[in-house]
Amino acid sequence: MAALLTRIRARLTLHTHRRVASLLDGGWASMFHGQSLDFDDLREYVDGDEIRDIDWKASARHPVPLVKRYTDHRRLRLALVVATGRSMDATAAGGESKRDLAILLAGMAGWFAVRGGDEVCMTASDGHRVILTRPESSEAGLEHLLRRILARRGTDDSSTALDLLEWLSTRLRRRHLVIVISDEIDLTDAHLRLLRTVSAHHELLWLTVLEADPLALAAADDVPYDVAATVAGAAAGTVRSGATVPSLLAADPRVAEAYRAAESARRDTTGRVLRAAGIVEERVGASAQALPAFHRAAERHRRAR
Repeated sequence: MAALLTRIRARLTLHTHRRVASLLDGGWASMFHGQSLDFDDLREYVDGDEIRDIDWKASARHPVPLVKRYTDHRRLRLALVVATGRSMDATAAGGESKRDLAILLAGMAGWFAVRGGDEVCMTASDGHRVILTRPESSEAGLEHLLRRILARRGTDDSSTALDLLEWLSTRLRRRHLVIVISDEIDLTDAHLRLLRTVSAHHELLWLTVLEADPLALAAADDVPYDVAATVAGAAAGTVRSGATVPSLLAADPRVAEAYRAAESARRDTTGRVLRAAGIVEERVGASAQALPAFHRAAERHRRAR
């Protein structure tokens, strides 16, 4: 089997390499903050900020303390937070495995980092505990990280990207660019504190892998399917979907209308929560959308600052 990174790099080189290179070459500094002599701006104090960073004069004219932010010209530290649980073995909106799409997104982000000599680490579950890998700055190291995502195929792991992010929030001390790669999970106002804390201490981007429509899948073949019950099939790479809806119900327009209204409301809520936390989100349903989505996320994040 060809190396994962080799296939990802070929995709980038053959299609829109020049466009993305022009965006990211020398552009990480504008997305990344840290300690240096170059003052950037002020923001409100949040739990975990250094007391020494408080601007006492500016705070005296403001209802809450303000801390200074500086532009960091050191090497980029990229942390990938990648969902690897069993739900990633279901089908994405474009018909491919969500896990394969997550690997593409992670490899793409990591490749741009290591190409510039920057460091990449990853937070992922091994089924028993959450781990933070050592920083990698080579293509061989990045390939090893991508293999970790692939190795979780077919396992009985129920962890989500939110679980990984919560674990990471108490352990990642130095400032990083954090890219979350997740399937669709329910984010509510209860998660705002965590998201705001992480986005205050790190630069945070969120890439969502869109789910396939179970009604359309069920209507096509009338085969009930449950990801949790197909560990063997997932390990063999034969997983097709997460649909458990008989075609008789899938063909009912009332069921379809109710389902799509519920999905729309859920996605709207998730988007609202991420915006409230100041986090840029892009949604990806197929591999052809991955590079444009990454480009938009980087550009939107830069403009938001």
